[in-house]
Amino acid sequence: YLRHYIEAGEPRIIGIGRELLAKRRAGSEFSAELAVGRVQGTEPPRFVGFIRDITVRRNAEEALRRSEAQLTVAQEIANLGNYVVHFDGKFEDYWSPHLYRVLGRRYGEPYISVYDYLEPMVHPADRARWLQVRGELDRGARSMDIEYRVIHPDGALRYVHHIAHTTRGPDGRTLRQVGTLHDITDRRRAEDEARQMQDRIAHFGRISTMGEMAAGIAHEVNQPLTAIATYAQACQRLIGSKDVSTEEVATALEHIGAQALRAGEVIRRLRTFVKNREVRREQIEANRLLEDVLTLAQTDAAHNGVRIVLEPSPLSPQVQADAVQIQQVILNLVRNSIDAMLDAPEARREIVLRTHVDAEGDVEFMVADRGTGVDTGTMAELFNPFFTTKPGGTGLGLSISRSIVRAHGGKLWCSANPGGGARFFFTLPAVPSSAGS
Repeated sequence: YLRHYIEAGEPRIIGIGRELLAKRRAGSEFSAELAVGRVQGTEPPRFVGFIRDITVRRNAEEALRRSEAQLTVAQEIANLGNYVVHFDGKFEDYWSPHLYRVLGRRYGEPYISVYDYLEPMVHPADRARWLQVRGELDRGARSMDIEYRVIHPDGALRYVHHIAHTTRGPDGRTLRQVGTLHDITDRRRAEDEARQMQDRIAHFGRISTMGEMAAGIAHEVNQPLTAIATYAQACQRLIGSKDVSTEEVATALEHIGAQALRAGEVIRRLRTFVKNREVRREQIEANRLLEDVLTLAQTDAAHNGVRIVLEPSPLSPQVQADAVQIQQVILNLVRNSIDAMLDAPEARREIVLRTHVDAEGDVEFMVADRGTGVDTGTMAELFNPFFTTKPGGTGLGLSISRSIVRAHGGKLWCSANPGGGARFFFTLPAVPSSAGS
């Protein structure tokens, strides 16, 4: 290089720093930066050189490159992209390569602010909520955390989880926002499929429970039908007699109508309970859930010589729940209690249904019986799928019940009844009294 400079005057390295691989006297190699300068006014030409070991810097740069490559791979695997928006104008905004894919863009397309690009993409049903959270972030909130739907330019619908954090200066002005957009479409679809499967299993559980109560249901429907037949025969006799009393005929017809309505109400309650339907959570009084279950279970209990006693909470607590699913849980526990007392003396056949507000402010439901009880070994397996102590049982009732209670934010457990038998408890979060009012 020096000879070339002397002969041709072309400064390939003169005054220019250059990185190269150097060798120490001992033979080991290292990364170095070399700079050469000519000493002016010397003839023949003389040069001065500076060499600096840059191993630490090169290693740091290489580690940074590896880290960036690993981050890119991790974002591709997680289907997540990140961005940085600078509001002070000192730095360029940043989109990670995978953010383009998450938002349906091609990498390298002309830059546009991530929020300007996002706003028209947000699903119309989610836009008001998205704008509200964005507005709160601009007005002083430190962060945002929201899930919503976006529509890609090709029309594809995707679910994203958007997290952003704001950095502000001493004067409160926004300096930058750092955020991530995580495509959670696959997770949401899996959750929806799991929820649908849970609903189908719960529906199966309700049908199974009704099957176990078939004798009592038949008796409950048969009573008004028998009454209708009796009154209809009375009407025939009255009409066939010489002394027809229109008042007596009208009274008999009124009884027929009342018994038909009674039978219809029984069928309506059963149909509401067993039909496959979407989950609908609404605010409902906890004591009302016990009363509705009593209506469904009373005949079956009486058919088996079992008394059901209600002990409702005087506070009348409210819960946010799907009434049919919670009725299913209570009815399943009642059915188990009835089966557990079939061999008990009739004087002991009693089920207590109780609600009260526990120390943590949750609403606690209790179903207690005087049956055979549950031993310690069985209690450990009781809520496992397909575990059953009943001949011909499916072993799904308590497992389904626990899943329903957990989905409502509560818990289900069992303990021994001090007077003999078993007690099953489950809790649901109470609706605050201010919300209830």
